[in-house]
Amino acid sequence: MGLKDQIGSFCWWSLMTKDITTANTFYQKLFDWTLDNVAVTGQGKTTIYTTKNGGFGSPIPLPKDFPGASHWMAYVTVADVDNACQKAESLGGQVCAPPFDIPTIGRTAIITDPIGAAFHIFTPGADTLSSDAPGTNRDNLNGMGREPGEICWMELMADDPTPLFSFYTALFGWAFAEPMPMNGGEYISITANGSPVGGLMKRAPNSPPMPPVWLNYFAVESVDDGLAKAENLGGTVILSKMELPDTGSFALIEDPTGSLFYLFEWLR
Repeated sequence: MGLKDQIGSFCWWSLMTKDITTANTFYQKLFDWTLDNVAVTGQGKTTIYTTKNGGFGSPIPLPKDFPGASHWMAYVTVADVDNACQKAESLGGQVCAPPFDIPTIGRTAIITDPIGAAFHIFTPGADTLSSDAPGTNRDNLNGMGREPGEICWMELMADDPTPLFSFYTALFGWAFAEPMPMNGGEYISITANGSPVGGLMKRAPNSPPMPPVWLNYFAVESVDDGLAKAENLGGTVILSKMELPDTGSFALIEDPTGSLFYLFEWLR
């Protein structure tokens, strides 16, 4: 499979954090990741988060006075970053960081969708497509998986997800399932390149508001064990374990630096 088969797929994640040392220790111990320090042209040493299936992300330092919280940010593959920026703006999105090159890796930019959720778009360079670049040795540049410690699902909550359907369909070619009731709101599953990758959650009227952020679900063997371990490592349980009929269970965690993420245990 070539680049055209990966358009619209989640391919990488950056942890934007105010405390890289604390964050690295937390996630390495929680998920048993390998932290590979590699040289990236023009950027010095970079830490690559790696599971047994390869690298999928890296931390990026935020200034201590950054007004927002630490957070994860996803990358989505596009054929041409510059063209995708223009298209996103025409669809009601905004370009927050204009296109720039990552030497030997590819080209990227940061976009927000019509409700303000931010993400990177990314076009891999020739070295990355050949899977020779550090941390990119996953099959077909698809960073998602179901093994423990891997990101297995992406989710965005919105008061009204309606304007997002046309935006993401036109920009990435995503397909959206029919809404189904869930926890007083509605859930709309997302398919990219024929594979389920995430969902949009329409917030229930009585649920607390959440900022428009794409959240990661990390696969674990046991949500109960993961919750206990996360708390022991300095994390905070935001949402206790909940069951998802015929699918699995999940819980929402805040890491010690303020980033939110889910744990997910697939039903066996």
